[in-house]
Amino acid sequence: MLLILAYRSRYHKDMTYSIFIGGKGLQLALLIVLMLRDFIPSEWIIPLVALLGISSGIVEALALLLLLDASSHALQKRYCTWGGGAAVLLLLLHVAFGQERVLLAGPAVISAIALLYPTYRLAVKSKDSPLQKMMGLLYSIAIAALGCGAFTILYPENLLSAQAEQGLQMFFRMGIYLLMFLGTAGFMLLSREQSYAELERVASYDELTGILNRRSFALRARRLIATAAKEVTPFSFLLLDIDHFKSVNDTYGHDTGDKVLKDFAAKIVQQLRNEDLFGRFGGEEFAVFLGQADEAASDEIAERLRTSVSGAVINGIQFDYSVSIGIITVQSSERISLNALYKLTDSALYQAKQNGRNRVVRSQDNSSHLD
Repeated sequence: MLLILAYRSRYHKDMTYSIFIGGKGLQLALLIVLMLRDFIPSEWIIPLVALLGISSGIVEALALLLLLDASSHALQKRYCTWGGGAAVLLLLLHVAFGQERVLLAGPAVISAIALLYPTYRLAVKSKDSPLQKMMGLLYSIAIAALGCGAFTILYPENLLSAQAEQGLQMFFRMGIYLLMFLGTAGFMLLSREQSYAELERVASYDELTGILNRRSFALRARRLIATAAKEVTPFSFLLLDIDHFKSVNDTYGHDTGDKVLKDFAAKIVQQLRNEDLFGRFGGEEFAVFLGQADEAASDEIAERLRTSVSGAVINGIQFDYSVSIGIITVQSSERISLNALYKLTDSALYQAKQNGRNRVVRSQDNSSHLD
Protein backbone atom coordinates (compact mmCIF):
# COMPACT_ATOMS: atom_id res chain seq x y z
CA MET A 1 0.00 0.00 0.00
CA LEU A 2 2.81 2.40 0.96
CA LEU A 3 4.75 1.45 -2.17
CA ILE A 4 1.75 2.33 -4.36
CA LEU A 5 1.35 5.70 -2.65
CA ALA A 6 5.07 6.43 -2.99
CA TYR A 7 5.05 5.43 -6.66
CA ARG A 8 2.02 7.57 -7.48
CA SER A 9 3.31 10.62 -5.60
CA ARG A 10 5.56 11.43 -8.59
CA TYR A 11 2.84 11.11 -11.21
CA HIS A 12 -0.52 12.62 -12.10
CA LYS A 13 -3.21 11.24 -9.83
CA ASP A 14 -6.30 10.07 -11.69
CA MET A 15 -9.58 8.63 -10.52
CA THR A 16 -8.65 5.07 -11.49
CA TYR A 17 -5.70 4.98 -9.11
CA SER A 18 -7.64 6.74 -6.38
CA ILE A 19 -10.37 4.10 -6.56
CA PHE A 20 -7.84 1.26 -6.70
CA ILE A 21 -5.94 2.58 -3.69
CA GLY A 22 -9.27 2.96 -1.90
CA GLY A 23 -10.04 -0.71 -2.59
CA LYS A 24 -6.65 -1.83 -1.30
CA GLY A 25 -7.14 0.39 1.75
CA LEU A 26 -10.42 -1.39 2.48
CA GLN A 27 -8.72 -4.78 2.10
CA LEU A 28 -5.98 -3.65 4.47
CA ALA A 29 -8.58 -2.46 6.97
CA LEU A 30 -10.27 -5.87 6.72
CA LEU A 31 -7.02 -7.66 7.54
CA ILE A 32 -6.39 -5.32 10.48
CA VAL A 33 -9.88 -5.99 11.86
CA LEU A 34 -9.28 -9.74 11.59
CA MET A 35 -5.93 -9.44 13.36
CA LEU A 36 -7.46 -7.34 16.14
CA ARG A 37 -10.63 -9.42 16.52
CA ASP A 38 -9.71 -10.31 20.13
CA PHE A 39 -9.74 -6.61 21.03
CA ILE A 40 -12.97 -5.63 19.25
CA PRO A 41 -16.43 -6.34 20.72
CA SER A 42 -17.75 -9.57 19.20
CA GLU A 43 -21.03 -7.98 18.06
CA TRP A 44 -19.05 -5.61 15.82
CA ILE A 45 -16.60 -8.08 14.26
CA ILE A 46 -18.90 -9.88 11.83
CA PRO A 47 -20.72 -6.75 10.50
CA LEU A 48 -17.36 -4.98 10.04
CA VAL A 49 -15.87 -7.92 8.19
CA ALA A 50 -18.96 -8.14 5.96
CA LEU A 51 -19.06 -4.44 5.08
CA LEU A 52 -15.31 -4.17 4.45
CA GLY A 53 -15.28 -7.36 2.38
CA ILE A 54 -18.18 -6.31 0.15
CA SER A 55 -16.97 -2.74 -0.35
CA SER A 56 -13.38 -3.78 -1.13
CA GLY A 57 -14.56 -6.26 -3.78
CA ILE A 58 -16.88 -3.72 -5.44
CA VAL A 59 -14.26 -0.96 -5.41
CA GLU A 60 -11.52 -3.19 -6.87
CA ALA A 61 -13.86 -4.33 -9.66
CA LEU A 62 -14.69 -0.70 -10.51
CA ALA A 63 -10.99 0.22 -10.58
CA LEU A 64 -10.23 -2.63 -12.99
CA LEU A 65 -13.09 -1.64 -15.30
CA LEU A 66 -11.88 1.96 -15.35
CA LEU A 67 -8.34 0.86 -16.16
CA LEU A 68 -9.62 -1.32 -19.00
CA ASP A 69 -11.77 1.54 -20.32
CA ALA A 70 -14.80 -0.73 -19.90
CA SER A 71 -16.69 1.38 -17.38
CA SER A 72 -19.52 3.86 -17.64
CA HIS A 73 -21.51 5.98 -15.22
CA ALA A 74 -24.48 3.62 -15.54
CA LEU A 75 -22.31 0.55 -14.86
CA GLN A 76 -20.69 2.21 -11.83
CA LYS A 77 -24.13 3.09 -10.49
CA ARG A 78 -25.33 -0.51 -10.94
CA TYR A 79 -22.28 -1.88 -9.13
CA CYS A 80 -22.72 0.50 -6.21
CA THR A 81 -26.47 -0.09 -5.98
CA TRP A 82 -26.07 -3.84 -6.17
CA GLY A 83 -23.24 -3.92 -3.61
CA GLY A 84 -25.05 -1.60 -1.21
CA GLY A 85 -28.29 -3.58 -1.52
CA ALA A 86 -26.48 -6.86 -0.89
CA ALA A 87 -24.76 -5.43 2.19
CA VAL A 88 -28.06 -4.18 3.64
CA LEU A 89 -29.74 -7.54 2.96
CA LEU A 90 -26.96 -9.48 4.69
CA LEU A 91 -27.07 -7.18 7.72
CA LEU A 92 -30.85 -7.56 7.96
CA LEU A 93 -30.52 -11.35 7.84
CA HIS A 94 -27.94 -11.18 10.59
CA VAL A 95 -30.05 -8.91 12.81
CA ALA A 96 -33.34 -10.74 12.23
CA PHE A 97 -32.22 -14.36 12.17
CA GLY A 98 -28.67 -14.33 13.51
CA GLN A 99 -27.32 -15.71 10.22
CA GLU A 100 -23.63 -15.30 11.02
CA ARG A 101 -22.51 -17.85 8.44
CA VAL A 102 -24.38 -16.05 5.68
CA LEU A 103 -22.95 -12.72 6.80
CA LEU A 104 -19.42 -14.14 6.70
CA ALA A 105 -19.77 -16.03 3.42
CA GLY A 106 -21.75 -13.29 1.66
CA PRO A 107 -18.82 -10.87 1.13
CA ALA A 108 -16.74 -13.60 -0.55
CA VAL A 109 -19.60 -14.49 -2.91
CA ILE A 110 -20.43 -10.86 -3.70
CA SER A 111 -16.77 -9.97 -4.32
CA ALA A 112 -16.40 -12.98 -6.61
CA ILE A 113 -19.48 -11.97 -8.61
CA ALA A 114 -18.28 -8.35 -8.81
CA LEU A 115 -14.93 -9.48 -10.23
CA LEU A 116 -16.48 -11.74 -12.90
CA TYR A 117 -16.95 -9.05 -15.55
CA PRO A 118 -13.49 -7.43 -15.15
CA THR A 119 -11.96 -10.90 -15.25
CA TYR A 120 -13.87 -11.70 -18.44
CA ARG A 121 -12.59 -8.47 -20.00
CA LEU A 122 -9.02 -9.37 -19.04
CA ALA A 123 -9.03 -13.04 -20.02
CA VAL A 124 -11.30 -13.05 -23.09
CA LYS A 125 -11.68 -9.53 -24.49
CA SER A 126 -8.00 -8.54 -24.36
CA LYS A 127 -6.58 -8.66 -27.89
CA ASP A 128 -2.79 -8.83 -27.95
CA SER A 129 -1.83 -8.35 -24.33
CA PRO A 130 -0.30 -11.44 -22.64
CA LEU A 131 -0.18 -9.44 -19.41
CA GLN A 132 -3.94 -8.88 -19.45
CA LYS A 133 -4.58 -12.57 -20.14
CA MET A 134 -2.29 -13.54 -17.27
CA MET A 135 -4.10 -11.12 -14.96
CA GLY A 136 -7.38 -12.64 -16.10
CA LEU A 137 -6.08 -16.08 -15.13
CA LEU A 138 -4.96 -14.85 -11.70
CA TYR A 139 -8.30 -13.20 -11.02
CA SER A 140 -10.07 -16.38 -12.16
CA ILE A 141 -8.12 -18.31 -9.52
CA ALA A 142 -8.97 -15.65 -6.93
CA ILE A 143 -12.68 -15.88 -7.81
CA ALA A 144 -12.60 -19.67 -7.45
CA ALA A 145 -10.80 -19.31 -4.12
CA LEU A 146 -13.42 -16.86 -2.84
CA GLY A 147 -16.12 -19.34 -3.82
CA CYS A 148 -14.32 -22.12 -1.95
CA GLY A 149 -14.00 -19.87 1.10
CA ALA A 150 -17.73 -19.22 1.09
CA PHE A 151 -18.40 -22.95 0.71
CA THR A 152 -16.27 -23.87 3.72
CA ILE A 153 -18.36 -21.46 5.81
CA LEU A 154 -21.77 -22.56 4.55
CA TYR A 155 -21.45 -26.31 4.05
CA PRO A 156 -23.00 -28.61 6.71
CA GLU A 157 -20.62 -29.92 9.34
CA ASN A 158 -18.96 -33.28 8.70
CA LEU A 159 -19.73 -33.04 4.97
CA LEU A 160 -16.03 -32.88 4.15
CA SER A 161 -13.05 -34.64 5.65
CA ALA A 162 -10.67 -32.60 7.76
CA GLN A 163 -8.02 -32.86 5.03
CA ALA A 164 -10.42 -31.60 2.34
CA GLU A 165 -11.56 -28.75 4.54
CA GLN A 166 -7.98 -27.75 5.24
CA GLY A 167 -7.21 -27.81 1.50
CA LEU A 168 -10.15 -25.54 0.69
CA GLN A 169 -9.16 -23.12 3.42
CA MET A 170 -5.59 -22.98 2.09
CA PHE A 171 -6.94 -22.32 -1.40
CA PHE A 172 -9.09 -19.52 0.00
CA ARG A 173 -6.07 -17.92 1.70
CA MET A 174 -4.15 -18.16 -1.57
CA GLY A 175 -6.98 -16.29 -3.30
CA ILE A 176 -6.80 -13.52 -0.72
CA TYR A 177 -3.03 -13.35 -1.28
CA LEU A 178 -3.56 -13.05 -5.03
CA LEU A 179 -6.01 -10.20 -4.56
CA MET A 180 -3.87 -8.32 -2.06
CA PHE A 181 -0.37 -8.64 -3.47
CA LEU A 182 -0.25 -10.07 -6.99
CA GLY A 183 -3.36 -8.08 -7.86
CA THR A 184 -1.59 -4.90 -6.78
CA ALA A 185 1.54 -5.66 -8.79
CA GLY A 186 -0.54 -6.67 -11.80
CA PHE A 187 -2.63 -3.51 -11.65
CA MET A 188 0.49 -1.36 -11.66
CA LEU A 189 1.94 -3.32 -14.59
CA LEU A 190 -1.32 -2.99 -16.51
CA SER A 191 -1.32 0.74 -15.87
CA ARG A 192 2.27 0.98 -17.09
CA GLU A 193 1.41 -1.03 -20.20
CA GLN A 194 -1.48 1.28 -21.01
CA SER A 195 0.70 4.34 -20.41
CA TYR A 196 3.22 3.05 -22.95
CA ALA A 197 0.39 2.29 -25.38
CA GLU A 198 -0.92 5.83 -24.99
CA LEU A 199 2.55 7.30 -25.52
CA GLU A 200 2.94 5.19 -28.66
CA ARG A 201 -0.46 6.35 -29.90
CA VAL A 202 0.41 10.01 -29.33
CA ALA A 203 3.78 9.57 -31.04
CA SER A 204 2.42 7.60 -33.99
CA TYR A 205 -1.00 9.01 -34.83
CA ASP A 206 -2.37 12.35 -35.95
CA GLU A 207 -4.46 13.83 -33.16
CA LEU A 208 -7.16 15.32 -35.38
CA THR A 209 -7.82 12.50 -37.85
CA GLY A 210 -6.64 9.45 -35.88
CA ILE A 211 -4.51 8.15 -38.76
CA LEU A 212 -0.72 7.75 -38.91
CA ASN A 213 1.35 10.90 -38.67
CA ARG A 214 4.12 11.55 -41.18
CA ARG A 215 6.95 10.17 -39.06
CA SER A 216 5.17 6.92 -38.23
CA PHE A 217 3.99 6.49 -41.83
CA ALA A 218 7.55 6.92 -43.09
CA LEU A 219 8.99 4.38 -40.64
CA ARG A 220 6.46 1.74 -41.61
CA ALA A 221 6.59 2.50 -45.33
CA ARG A 222 10.38 2.16 -45.46
CA ARG A 223 10.14 -1.36 -44.01
CA LEU A 224 7.50 -2.31 -46.58
CA ILE A 225 9.58 -0.83 -49.41
CA ALA A 226 12.59 -2.89 -48.30
CA THR A 227 10.47 -6.06 -48.22
CA ALA A 228 9.01 -5.32 -51.66
CA ALA A 229 12.51 -4.80 -53.11
CA LYS A 230 13.75 -8.04 -51.59
CA GLU A 231 10.80 -10.02 -52.97
CA VAL A 232 10.55 -7.93 -56.19
CA THR A 233 6.83 -7.39 -55.68
CA PRO A 234 4.92 -4.30 -56.85
CA PHE A 235 3.75 -1.54 -54.55
CA SER A 236 2.10 1.82 -55.13
CA PHE A 237 2.43 5.16 -53.41
CA LEU A 238 -0.34 7.77 -53.56
CA LEU A 239 -0.21 11.44 -52.58
CA LEU A 240 -3.62 13.01 -51.93
CA ASP A 241 -4.49 16.68 -51.53
CA ILE A 242 -7.94 18.12 -50.77
CA ASP A 243 -8.85 20.64 -53.47
CA HIS A 244 -9.35 24.30 -52.52
CA PHE A 245 -8.92 23.50 -48.83
CA LYS A 246 -7.54 26.95 -48.02
CA SER A 247 -10.74 28.54 -49.28
CA VAL A 248 -12.72 26.19 -47.02
CA ASN A 249 -10.84 27.51 -44.01
CA ASP A 250 -11.10 31.12 -45.18
CA THR A 251 -14.82 30.91 -45.98
CA TYR A 252 -16.21 28.61 -43.30
CA GLY A 253 -13.59 28.77 -40.56
CA HIS A 254 -11.01 26.36 -39.19
CA ASP A 255 -13.58 24.36 -37.22
CA THR A 256 -15.35 23.40 -40.44
CA GLY A 257 -11.97 22.76 -42.05
CA ASP A 258 -11.10 20.34 -39.26
CA LYS A 259 -14.40 18.53 -39.77
CA VAL A 260 -13.65 18.22 -43.48
CA LEU A 261 -10.26 16.68 -42.66
CA LYS A 262 -11.84 14.18 -40.27
CA ASP A 263 -14.57 13.33 -42.77
CA PHE A 264 -11.98 12.84 -45.50
CA ALA A 265 -9.78 10.59 -43.36
CA ALA A 266 -12.73 8.46 -42.25
CA LYS A 267 -13.93 7.93 -45.82
CA ILE A 268 -10.47 7.01 -47.12
CA VAL A 269 -9.94 4.51 -44.27
CA GLN A 270 -13.16 2.75 -45.25
CA GLN A 271 -11.82 2.13 -48.75
CA LEU A 272 -8.42 0.73 -47.76
CA ARG A 273 -7.32 -2.76 -46.80
CA ASN A 274 -6.05 -3.56 -43.31
CA GLU A 275 -2.50 -3.92 -44.60
CA ASP A 276 -2.45 -0.55 -46.39
CA LEU A 277 -0.82 2.50 -44.82
CA PHE A 278 -2.62 5.84 -44.60
CA GLY A 279 -1.05 8.91 -43.06
CA ARG A 280 -1.36 12.66 -42.83
CA PHE A 281 1.71 14.43 -44.17
CA GLY A 282 0.60 17.88 -43.05
CA GLY A 283 -2.28 20.28 -43.60
CA GLU A 284 -4.58 18.84 -46.25
CA GLU A 285 -1.93 16.51 -47.71
CA PHE A 286 -2.18 12.75 -47.15
CA ALA A 287 -0.32 9.66 -48.34
CA VAL A 288 -1.32 6.05 -48.98
CA PHE A 289 0.99 3.05 -49.37
CA LEU A 290 -0.48 0.04 -51.18
CA GLY A 291 1.54 -3.15 -50.86
CA GLN A 292 1.15 -5.90 -53.48
CA ALA A 293 -0.62 -3.41 -55.79
CA ASP A 294 0.33 -3.15 -59.46
CA GLU A 295 -0.80 -0.37 -61.80
CA ALA A 296 -4.20 -1.87 -62.54
CA ALA A 297 -5.02 -2.51 -58.89
CA SER A 298 -3.72 0.85 -57.69
CA ASP A 299 -5.60 2.72 -60.45
CA GLU A 300 -8.81 1.09 -59.33
CA ILE A 301 -8.16 1.91 -55.67
CA ALA A 302 -7.13 5.50 -56.43
CA GLU A 303 -10.31 6.11 -58.41
CA ARG A 304 -12.35 4.60 -55.60
CA LEU A 305 -10.67 6.93 -53.12
CA ARG A 306 -11.36 9.93 -55.33
CA THR A 307 -15.07 9.22 -55.69
CA SER A 308 -15.58 8.16 -52.06
CA VAL A 309 -15.39 11.73 -50.72
CA SER A 310 -18.30 13.06 -52.77
CA GLY A 311 -21.60 13.82 -51.07
CA ALA A 312 -20.11 14.80 -47.72
CA VAL A 313 -22.34 16.19 -44.98
CA ILE A 314 -20.64 18.71 -42.69
CA ASN A 315 -22.51 20.45 -39.87
CA GLY A 316 -25.71 18.81 -41.08
CA ILE A 317 -25.59 20.25 -44.61
CA GLN A 318 -24.38 19.00 -47.96
CA PHE A 319 -20.73 20.00 -48.37
CA ASP A 320 -19.09 18.86 -51.59
CA TYR A 321 -15.32 18.78 -51.76
CA SER A 322 -12.93 16.85 -53.96
CA VAL A 323 -9.43 15.41 -53.89
CA SER A 324 -6.58 15.27 -56.38
CA ILE A 325 -4.25 12.28 -56.36
CA GLY A 326 -0.74 11.63 -57.64
CA ILE A 327 0.27 7.98 -57.94
CA ILE A 328 3.29 5.86 -58.78
CA THR A 329 3.81 2.09 -58.95
CA VAL A 330 7.21 0.46 -58.48
CA GLN A 331 8.42 -3.10 -58.97
CA SER A 332 12.17 -3.38 -58.64
CA SER A 333 14.86 -5.26 -56.76
CA GLU A 334 16.42 -1.89 -55.94
CA ARG A 335 15.02 0.00 -52.98
CA ILE A 336 13.68 3.39 -53.97
CA SER A 337 13.66 6.05 -51.29
CA LEU A 338 10.43 7.31 -49.80
CA ASN A 339 11.61 10.85 -50.50
CA ALA A 340 11.95 10.00 -54.19
CA LEU A 341 8.46 8.53 -54.22
CA TYR A 342 7.15 11.69 -52.61
CA LYS A 343 8.80 13.94 -55.20
CA LEU A 344 7.51 11.90 -58.13
CA THR A 345 3.94 11.73 -56.83
CA ASP A 346 4.07 15.40 -55.87
CA SER A 347 4.83 16.22 -59.51
CA ALA A 348 1.93 14.02 -60.61
CA LEU A 349 -0.30 15.69 -58.04
CA TYR A 350 0.71 19.12 -59.36
CA GLN A 351 -0.25 17.96 -62.84
CA ALA A 352 -3.65 16.82 -61.52
CA LYS A 353 -4.20 20.29 -60.06
CA GLN A 354 -3.18 21.92 -63.34
CA ASN A 355 -5.54 19.69 -65.30
CA GLY A 356 -8.56 20.87 -63.32
CA ARG A 357 -8.35 19.04 -59.98
CA ASN A 358 -10.57 16.16 -58.80
CA ARG A 359 -8.61 13.61 -60.80
CA VAL A 360 -5.88 10.96 -60.58
CA VAL A 361 -2.59 11.43 -62.45
CA ARG A 362 0.04 8.70 -62.64
CA SER A 363 3.78 9.32 -62.62
CA GLN A 364 5.51 7.12 -65.18
CA ASP A 365 9.01 8.12 -64.10
CA ASN A 366 10.37 5.88 -61.35
CA SER A 367 14.03 6.66 -61.95
CA SER A 368 15.41 8.12 -58.75
CA HIS A 369 18.16 7.98 -56.20
CA LEU A 370 18.22 4.76 -54.24
CA ASP A 371 18.59 4.51 -50.46
